[in-house]
Amino acid sequence: MPTLSAIEEGCDRKEVTLVVHPAIRSAIKDYEDSFYIGVRCFLEGEGDGVFFLPLEAGGYVRLLFSKRCSAGGYDILRVDPVRGEDLARIKRERKSWPSQPHPPAA
Repeated sequence: MPTLSAIEEGCDRKEVTLVVHPAIRSAIKDYEDSFYIGVRCFLEGEGDGVFFLPLEAGGYVRLLFSKRCSAGGYDILRVDPVRGEDLARIKRERKSWPSQPHPPAA
């Protein structure tokens, strides 16, 4: 299973810097395989640039990949929620389970 660090290393080899908010980075940990496929397809021009991040509390957040150029002229791959309020949803969910990677089973 590719880790987020391995995905970043792959981006570095393509001379692209992966830019991900810390809350999103934390939430992606359980879905690194799928995220890897999404990044790879997007960079190859084979995907639509949308990753559906499942939430533990139910539902999902759509994350959008976008290639940009930094102020310093470097290529970056940004990962942002499609809707602004979705970042707050991700943050709330991660705060509700600070010491456990998953919520307790019911």
